[in-house]
Amino acid sequence: MEKIIKSFEVITEATIPFIYTFEVGKEFGGQSVDDIIEHNGVFKLFNRKDELITEIQLPLVGVRYEYPVSEVM
Repeated sequence: MEKIIKSFEVITEATIPFIYTFEVGKEFGGQSVDDIIEHNGVFKLFNRKDELITEIQLPLVGVRYEYPVSEVM
């Protein structure tokens, strides 16, 4: 069954560590995230033109998936 990444959480650090959520539909770097793909532990964020916004490789807390429902006729 195909699954689509809807969001993921990572541990990031400024002055103190905190959890940050990257999510489809949320803005990052001034662009709306339309797709998230994971490859070899690296999460890649894409805009609606399928252009790479950024790659994220930080300690992972969790991933939220969506499982598309296929219609049977």
